[in-house]
Amino acid sequence: EAERVRVLAQKIKDLGGAKVTLADFAKNSYRSNLIGKREVPKDCVILELHLDSSKNTKARGGHVIINANFKADKYDDALSKMIADMFPGRSKIISGRTDLANVRRAAETGYNYRLLECCFISNADDINKFNANIDTLARKILACFDITIVENKKASKKSLDEIAREVI
Repeated sequence: EAERVRVLAQKIKDLGGAKVTLADFAKNSYRSNLIGKREVPKDCVILELHLDSSKNTKARGGHVIINANFKADKYDDALSKMIADMFPGRSKIISGRTDLANVRRAAETGYNYRLLECCFISNADDINKFNANIDTLARKILACFDITIVENKKASKKSLDEIAREVI
């Protein structure tokens, strides 16, 4: 999961340029509590990327997780519609939670935060579609945040395997 979402995150950064900031992949942002310690710039809109998993290999689809005490904003709405179109299967495309550490930490520190479960890594169809469409998914995520694509010739010439090797 970590390797796949890091490839997606890097693609988002490559396409979004200076408007996108990545967390340091060498640090475990969750364990080091970057959000709770306010080590993230206050004006950042935070998107945490994940792939879901289930013992039920037929479980599929993507969704957005936000703090249950907040109303979905325009980013949450756009992301949830996009991910449900690209990876259908969830009955609820925006889930409110308060039991996840970063969801709670972001609320406590005032960050604009959401977690995107892109699809199920345990579902062969979902993960194959994810792997085959990382560029498309990155572009659609950026569009949800109204970020214009930066056409970087160097980045656009890299294959997904090259990006994955760089991340690893």
